Amino acid sequence: MYAEERQHEIVTRARGLGRVSVAELATRFDVTPETIRRDLDALSGRGLLSRVHGGAVPAEKLRLAEASLDSRQTSFPEEKLAIARAAMGLLPRREGLTVIIDAGTTTGRLCSLLPGMGCRSWSRTRYRLRRCSPLGVTWRS
Repeated sequence: MYAEERQHEIVTRARGLGRVSVAELATRFDVTPETIRRDLDALSGRGLLSRVHGGAVPAEKLRLAEASLDSRQTSFPEEKLAIARAAMGLLPRREGLTVIIDAGTTTGRLCSLLPGMGCRSWSRTRYRLRRCSPLGVTWRS
């Protein structure tokens, strides 16, 4: 059996069963586990399967929809604020301190606490920097 034929059958089997294992496929096709791993890596690279420990699953099975920004901003507000306050406790108290924060709804809570500390803070959002301020956000390219 050619590699292309084996790989086609692997994808068909994964879609039918919901998952495939390296050991099962190696036995089924009478090849080494290394050959199957290479097949799975190739199929994963083409977006047909997603690799998981010991095997693979159909790529569609692991595609998860990300929640909207509005949904993420309003979910777990108390927990996000608690994390932000804990992070504030880790920052040095120093005049002129500059803090750079990665994008996120939890780090946004931290951003809102920083101006009261007397420091400058910047947050990265999709390769742009935004200056955090108590009155809103100002963008810098």
